[in-house]
Amino acid sequence: MSEQLFKSFAIIGAGPNTGIHIVKAFLAIGAPILVIARPASTNVAALPADDPNLTVVRADYTSASEISTVLREYKVDVLISTVTLVFGGVVGQTVLADAAKEAGVKLFLPSEFGIKPQLAKGGLAFQKTDFAVYAKSIGLPTLRVFNGLFYEFVPWLTALADTGKFHIVNKGETSGSFTAVSDVAGYVAHILTTQPPSRLLDVEIQIEGQRATLSEIGALYKGRAPVVYCDHLPTEGVVNAHFRTFFQKHIEAGGGSCGWNPVTESDDAESASRDNSLWEGHHWLTVSEALA
Repeated sequence: MSEQLFKSFAIIGAGPNTGIHIVKAFLAIGAPILVIARPASTNVAALPADDPNLTVVRADYTSASEISTVLREYKVDVLISTVTLVFGGVVGQTVLADAAKEAGVKLFLPSEFGIKPQLAKGGLAFQKTDFAVYAKSIGLPTLRVFNGLFYEFVPWLTALADTGKFHIVNKGETSGSFTAVSDVAGYVAHILTTQPPSRLLDVEIQIEGQRATLSEIGALYKGRAPVVYCDHLPTEGVVNAHFRTFFQKHIEAGGGSCGWNPVTESDDAESASRDNSLWEGHHWLTVSEALA
């Protein structure tokens, strides 16, 4: 007898970066989804309120009892988190995990959707790893999705959006994983509604839209924006320039690939897109298609 698929889905953190795209991906395939929004959130205004598959409720993200009440009321099988650092962010996910466990949620997708975390203590990446450990300690199954860098993240990372120039720290010759936000959103909706639970429980997913270097992406801007090679990003007019420089250096060291192993500090390029196959027949957008 085949396994019964997940039927009920909810998302917390339906903001403009990732969450709203996942909501729309569910609606595009006719799958009902519950959006749990903060009391003061205005993000829901961008959602198609007339879609019969969309339900929006408001709840306090810092209250495990309030969140669990909502999850129980709607009999949620899968809870997706796309929370950011704001309002408690990744650290605050422990409250959501407690609520999900209490409500009998079968699978929790934490706010990953990026590169694999490093092992070093401190910072956002370690907070994500720390949360995964916490979820396991309370017996809450998770599905972690690693997709490398969003194409849409590149103009910010290279300070192109700030300066009009595409800045590459050092040589930018190491390949990394890049994926469109729409592909990640569509993939999440697809696998959650088509794959048996046993394929998704306590699993790390690795997907990749295109494997490329920053130099290769920079070359696509030829005639549109100057490409500048530098030791570090300019600080004038560039917010968080030091962090962006650090991030580029991490990519240069190999950490931008979904095949990156933080233990051995090595990259397995073939495994970076190993789970693309779960969306059979899908056309993954290239960087030129995503950024036009």
